[in-house]
Amino acid sequence: MIIARHTLETTALPENIWSLWADVQGYKAWDEGVEWATLNGDFKVGANGQLKPREGRLTSFTLTEVAEGRSFSVLAPLPFARLLMRHSMEPTDLGTRLTHCIEVEGPLAWLWGRVAAPAFRASLPPAMRKLARLAERPDS
Repeated sequence: MIIARHTLETTALPENIWSLWADVQGYKAWDEGVEWATLNGDFKVGANGQLKPREGRLTSFTLTEVAEGRSFSVLAPLPFARLLMRHSMEPTDLGTRLTHCIEVEGPLAWLWGRVAAPAFRASLPPAMRKLARLAERPDS
């Protein structure tokens, strides 16, 4: 069940966006909902990490899909459900189209969707706009 999805276009180059996505410790620079994040190892399928939201409990996650320069997906366990976050980009005439999609699966997906969807829907657009701004000016 998709609980949040947001797409935007930016003039940022895909490689600038990718460098921000692959820098897990830097997520707090563009996502104000993140207090800190870590990744154990390289940014590749199977790598595990932890993310501490500013509001909420510490979350463990695993990279389940990494297509360098194009997309990645993260899976985080929830009680009786799983949270799947997909990040993708494609080149456009303007620069790059970004899409972040958040899904919940499992027996209690309906409950987690009701509880978490409003916060995710509210946080995706500003986080993605900030990501795009940082990627448009990588040297600043």
